Amino acid sequence: MKIARAGWIASLCLLAACAATRRHHGADWVMAHCGVDASLRGLAPVSRDVCFVGGADGALRKTVDGGSSWVDVSPAGSAGCDFRDLEAISADTVVALVAGSPARLYRTEDGGASWRVVHEDVRAGAFLDAAAFDGHHGVVFGDAIDGRFVLLETLDGGASWRDVATPALPAPGAGEAAFAASGTCLSVGPASFSLVTGGGPCRHISFVPGLECAAVDLPLQRGAASRGAFSIAWNGERGVCVGGDYLAPSLAGGTAAVTRDGGRTWAAANAGGYRSGVVWVGDRDLLAVGSHGASWSRDGGMTWSDFGGEAFHSVAKAADGAVWACGAQGKVGVLSSPGAR
Repeated sequence: MKIARAGWIASLCLLAACAATRRHHGADWVMAHCGVDASLRGLAPVSRDVCFVGGADGALRKTVDGGSSWVDVSPAGSAGCDFRDLEAISADTVVALVAGSPARLYRTEDGGASWRVVHEDVRAGAFLDAAAFDGHHGVVFGDAIDGRFVLLETLDGGASWRDVATPALPAPGAGEAAFAASGTCLSVGPASFSLVTGGGPCRHISFVPGLECAAVDLPLQRGAASRGAFSIAWNGERGVCVGGDYLAPSLAGGTAAVTRDGGRTWAAANAGGYRSGVVWVGDRDLLAVGSHGASWSRDGGMTWSDFGGEAFHSVAKAADGAVWACGAQGKVGVLSSPGAR
């Protein structure tokens, strides 16, 4: 009885601590389930009401009522596909990335009612990690084949794609690749892109056509296939990347890095454990998620505090400020209030 009572008291204390943490941030998760028990990593929030999620085994779902109900919008013939990234160009136009076997890009212009394949790579070893858009300009990054990274570009919102010769990009180091954990290892601007890598070297790589490519080592965990930088988010010249080791998610050191000069220099930070996605919630506030928990920063990523035990793979913010997340077994969450300053 004493042991049972002690455990009961400890549980109450833990619940109170979690509640206090969330009240401190002024936000909490409103949880939902998309109707399929798949691991979800693709996430494209359009608004607080409308969101697309995608994942393993061809799972692709859409809600128009804030997660209360979901509709299957999977493309015909996509059973078995692994949708690692989704990008909403508008409320009706979405690009869906299938990581590999074969590596493929789908596009819809009618909110998921119909899709067409706009790019396919059937080469052995083809593996697409992420897509990112700035308006109708988009970039897709993939793991190296024959000694060079794969880079695709679109100027028409994903309707057509071209392979970009990348002699200016650095050659991949031994084992170096990008992580397709959340679709957020890549960021794109009107005429530039920025990405983070791992698996061996752990680097931030930025490229502006016509200018020299810059590659900078990051102060994150490195040296193994499971370690590196998994996600990057920008707010002007201020950037934050998160990562760690997904096979040792409780290791807190080397899980975040911060830049204030557009990525030329980076300072190490501690996000509290492995994190696969990060998003700016406000001008100073960030939210990072991972397979074993989430963290919140109120000072631009320099320090982090625990944000409860809900685990997600991906997190993203819609145009109206709504913050969505998705994870294992069809789990989806939306913040009840950003609570940012």
